[in-house]
Amino acid sequence: SINPADITATFRAALEGSVLYEFPEGDEEVDVRLTVKDESKKDLKNILSIPVENQRNYLVPLGDLVKVQDTETPNSISRREGKRITTVFADMDPKFKGKITPLKIAEDMEQNVFPKVLKSQPSTVLSFTGEVFDSREAQKGLVNASIMVGFLIFAILAILYDSLIKPIIIMLSIPFGMVGVVLAFWLHGKVLFGFFAAIGALGLAGVVINDSIIMLSKLDGEFSSDDENFDGQIADIAKTRLRAVILTTLTTVAGVLPTAYGVAGYDAMLAEMMLALAWGLVFGTLITLILIPCLYSFLENTKRFIKRIFA
Repeated sequence: SINPADITATFRAALEGSVLYEFPEGDEEVDVRLTVKDESKKDLKNILSIPVENQRNYLVPLGDLVKVQDTETPNSISRREGKRITTVFADMDPKFKGKITPLKIAEDMEQNVFPKVLKSQPSTVLSFTGEVFDSREAQKGLVNASIMVGFLIFAILAILYDSLIKPIIIMLSIPFGMVGVVLAFWLHGKVLFGFFAAIGALGLAGVVINDSIIMLSKLDGEFSSDDENFDGQIADIAKTRLRAVILTTLTTVAGVLPTAYGVAGYDAMLAEMMLALAWGLVFGTLITLILIPCLYSFLENTKRFIKRIFA
């Protein structure tokens, strides 16, 4: 029998060399190694023919003691927090820049590539860094920013109107505009929209709120509670703001649609942003022209009903 440590030492001596002694050279000491010639290292048969002494002092060829199998191994092993990691670097091909975003590539890999890897290597943990990681972190920050913006808009409207009901009426137009964004992306075959589309949706909220304020201000200024025909009066007032709201929407949409569809050059990031803004605004405006007058009518009719009860 042979000690496995002797086999390992023989391999190490053949490939790396065995230190015989240290030779002083100036302030340093240089190792003097005994090893085989470099030419012999290139031939596996030469390595396997090296004899190893067993416990009975017989020399046994190394090839009789080991089984050689060709495998692929990494040049180096990297670890993070004690776990082995493999890093794959990639840059966008210049001919695809502007046509697809890194987030889209990451989503495609997570849906089509990662499941195959996890099926063969269940213990593997796959994650993205770089631009994909930064974009996703920005998306999380955008959610928090959206909540803060919504709160600030509500607070400003509540102060201006000295009411909590009217700001709610105005801000109810935002979800309907977002429905238009989701519907537009679904019709364009983009089920999931990313960071830049979310920025476009955030800008959309401001424009939709502006249209709602125009409509509500007109209703507040000309509505008379003395007129018994509430609904007819509200409809007449809303008609006077119809042109202003529609023109605001049409000019904005006409300005962003060429970018959304790449009329003068396509950019994937800007296209998502403009697509969300344009079609969300179209849908949101149509809803605003109907929703705000209806909610205002409901509010005034509720006030009149309460007055009659307590009169």
